Amino acid sequence: MPSATPTTGPEGRSGSEVRVRRPVEEPEAEGPGIGALVTETLRSLREISGDNVFRAAMAILVVAVAAKVYVLNASYFVEDDFLFFGAAYATDLTPDYLFSLHKGHFMPGAMFLVYLQTAFWPYNWWVGAGVMLGLQTLALLVLLRLTWELFGRRWALLVPFTVYALAPLTIPVLGWWAAALNAVPFQLAILLALLWTVRHVRTDDPRYAWWAVGAIVFGMLFSVKALFLPALVFVFAIAFLYPGGLFAAALRAFRAHRAFWSVLVAMTFGYLVLYLFSQNTGSGGEGAGVPEWEAASELLRRMFGQVFPVGALGGPFEWSIITPAGGLVEPRGFVVLGAGAMWVLIVLSSLWLRGRAWRAWALLLGYLLFVDAIPTVIARGRGHGLAGADPRYVADAALIFALCLALAFLVVREQRARESVGTAGAAPSVRAAPGRRARRNRAIAAGALTVGYAAGALYSTHTYADTLNGERLREYLGNVRASMADLPEEGAFYPRPVPVEVVLDWNGDRRLTSYVLPPLAPGDEGDRFALPEQGPAAYVFDDDGNLVPGEHTLFSSTFAPGPEHDCLGTLDGAVSWPALALGGPEQVATFAYTSDRDAQLVVSVGGGWIETVLPAAPGGGFWHVPVPQQGDRLSLLTEGEEAVCMTAVALGKLAPNERSAHPIPLSQEDAHEGDAEGTDDTETSEEPESSEDTGADAEASD
Repeated sequence: MPSATPTTGPEGRSGSEVRVRRPVEEPEAEGPGIGALVTETLRSLREISGDNVFRAAMAILVVAVAAKVYVLNASYFVEDDFLFFGAAYATDLTPDYLFSLHKGHFMPGAMFLVYLQTAFWPYNWWVGAGVMLGLQTLALLVLLRLTWELFGRRWALLVPFTVYALAPLTIPVLGWWAAALNAVPFQLAILLALLWTVRHVRTDDPRYAWWAVGAIVFGMLFSVKALFLPALVFVFAIAFLYPGGLFAAALRAFRAHRAFWSVLVAMTFGYLVLYLFSQNTGSGGEGAGVPEWEAASELLRRMFGQVFPVGALGGPFEWSIITPAGGLVEPRGFVVLGAGAMWVLIVLSSLWLRGRAWRAWALLLGYLLFVDAIPTVIARGRGHGLAGADPRYVADAALIFALCLALAFLVVREQRARESVGTAGAAPSVRAAPGRRARRNRAIAAGALTVGYAAGALYSTHTYADTLNGERLREYLGNVRASMADLPEEGAFYPRPVPVEVVLDWNGDRRLTSYVLPPLAPGDEGDRFALPEQGPAAYVFDDDGNLVPGEHTLFSSTFAPGPEHDCLGTLDGAVSWPALALGGPEQVATFAYTSDRDAQLVVSVGGGWIETVLPAAPGGGFWHVPVPQQGDRLSLLTEGEEAVCMTAVALGKLAPNERSAHPIPLSQEDAHEGDAEGTDDTETSEEPESSEDTGADAEASD
């Protein structure tokens, strides 16, 4: 991974700019093709494979990847992951799907990956996690290449590389697939955009400008935070690549590379318009909104006072708040104080060694404020500030911290060249070169701190893995897969909520098995789960993921004949009861009956009508009908008692039937006890006084 030796020199006789350039062998209008670039890259890798710095970095990389695999092995799909699969299964690959918002996130690239995996590898953990792990590993390699490009070959590069490779802040976001789909590609986009911007500024090669633009577009496909990526690239360039003060450097940047920076400005505004348009056309209720002061202040306190300062230095060592998606950060007071003291030591040491180190820390602070804090407050600053304890919102800041740490203590080639020839027009920002003993002491101190950081970071990673419940989630989906492999041919599958550790209740109907589990069904069987049908048997998934017979819950409205009657009475086939019908996909009407022939039946709730046919069942049978309507009465229209005898009716939700008994939990004894109170609840479409002639008795249990 070598970089050509820089050359320095003025570009003009007066007011000249000094640049660090690579030798260019081809004419400016031409350049090597992709094949030549690949060949050159492979040759460079062969040459550098024997470099000790590179070998040490690869050893660190192996340890980092092993730690991440350890966490991924303890993790599994959870919460939004299931919502992603459900949404991809329920729709086609259309622009509306790709550009729709998910809880405020605009991420067409991530939505495409979700759709692709849903189509070919639904709920395959190591396919999804493996892709994210590969992108994270690539980001680590790009960081090494970027720092090598900026500072040249030196052992000090291992410090920022270790900080990012083992950063605990990047672990939770990698272990949650839905979060990784945003964060990991965005981190890679940051590094690629910076790397190719450095090369473009140094060589004026337009290819690198196009590649930098492509990297930014790639980031915008996965994360809304990429809106700030052009600004980050520009601030980084004027602070560390162009000579002079910040204002003068900005002017030089636009004079030297006007087209490049103009394109980045246009991209920023274009992406902002596209996001706002998507926000306005969304369903609302999730994502951006006006923050509440109390929640926003708590969120910022946790983010800036606990999560980032502790996590960036290898903490938090323990994860005291446990959620279904993993642990959150709430460190003890002495840990926060220790992290604060270490931050003071790092910043003051860098300022003592290099006067310009403040630029690196200003870049980090600005990134935390504008890229991490403000968008998080807008998206999550309502209700409760506990979101600030989530390290996923500052995962990308771990990368910026590693880079700024290098920029604070090391000198980029441009600055070193300007200071060596004295053409920058400013006093050197680095003190006189230290002696051998001082350099050795600094190296020992840096090495000791890095080893300590690595030990703390690996311990934090280990304790975070203990907060994950991947084994429980794997068991649940394993049982679902086993049930899907042997589906009953007859009967219908009705929805009920998945366990709370799979999807939280506040997600509404998206937490139902009819939304979450159809991608696992073989062939076209998924439609039987997504769109429940009528059937003689009812099946539901229990909390362990097993498909079992269903029965009505005790909150269902149930109706049974009185002690003197075998059938529910009707008046010319019509009958009506008061019933609490909340509506929704879970609501099912169940009929226990006997009939010598097929019989027509009309079910009405809340003014809506559903027609069905009760199959002949001389010895008795059941029929289940999905009834999503909301209302306060259940009305039936049959062909009369001569054609069909209703022995029980229920309206409500289904639950697992552990007894494999009657799907309507209403014994004859219960019916007899409620007869005295329930006989007058039956009404018909005729005059009210005629209800006594029907002989109908009903018991309603709301």
